[in-house]
Amino acid sequence: MRRKFVSLAKSTAVALAVLASGFALTTPASAAQPSTVTAAPASTAAGIRFTWNGDLHSGDCTLFHGASWTLNPDGTASFDGTVTSSDDNDAWLMWVHVLDRNGAELGLLGNTFPNTPDGNEFAKNLPDSSLQYRWFATGHFPANWYGLIGTLRMDYHC
Repeated sequence: MRRKFVSLAKSTAVALAVLASGFALTTPASAAQPSTVTAAPASTAAGIRFTWNGDLHSGDCTLFHGASWTLNPDGTASFDGTVTSSDDNDAWLMWVHVLDRNGAELGLLGNTFPNTPDGNEFAKNLPDSSLQYRWFATGHFPANWYGLIGTLRMDYHC
């Protein structure tokens, strides 16, 4: 019984540390499932900015800290990030969920210029493993969500 309590206490301490760091990261059950990360908002003159303060890893790919989505009152969204892979001919894939202040999902950002059959998927090809790629993407969402936005959750994988 004591071991279960110690294990629970350690798990609780780790969970609190992750929450205090500003984002939560979960590990996928299998390589086919995307990883997930959630970011809290910061208001800017242009809109609401969500920035990931740590590097995100999936397979051979890394999205570097400082990557951010900005959501604007007119229903437009913009992404700015840098991504790389340790293997040639990879791709970073992501889906961005918009959540309200209570954590309920409003829906997914749409890709303004989708290059995949999934209009909600954002993809960046990474042909050369010796390079880092600056990635700018644009998306959209119903403008009436703007006043409800609480957080973003990004599913991603390489």
